[in-house]
Amino acid sequence: MNTIRMIPFLKRFFLYLTLLFILWVPIGGKYFAASVVVVDFTNFFLFYLPLNFIPFVALVLATNLEKRKTAKILVIGLLLTIIFNLLIVLLQVIFISYQAQLLYIYAIGRIAFPFLLWIIFTYDVVILPLKRTSEEL
Repeated sequence: MNTIRMIPFLKRFFLYLTLLFILWVPIGGKYFAASVVVVDFTNFFLFYLPLNFIPFVALVLATNLEKRKTAKILVIGLLLTIIFNLLIVLLQVIFISYQAQLLYIYAIGRIAFPFLLWIIFTYDVVILPLKRTSEEL
């Protein structure tokens, strides 16, 4: 079983994260100057979605996985990220009186969601070896 080595993993993660954000900034960077970004189709795919998906891609690429498994995880992760973002937007429209509270949930989710997805998809590589090591001690 392939185990994750923390320092090399973190180096690869930050490298991928930096490169992906540098590639994204010419497209989505204009939104950082705005205090509020209206959610429409274009802004959703150029601003909101990449903020979740780029860290997830960096985590998956930094993890040593087979290429086929990596591709499968990225496709499923993209679909789940789209669903997550659309669900939050939909909930904000349906429950307009709770929009501010839902925005806080979304802000927390935007940070946590990529990591939770990554842990779920790479459980056998990341978490399972840690459990085995602690049981052997």
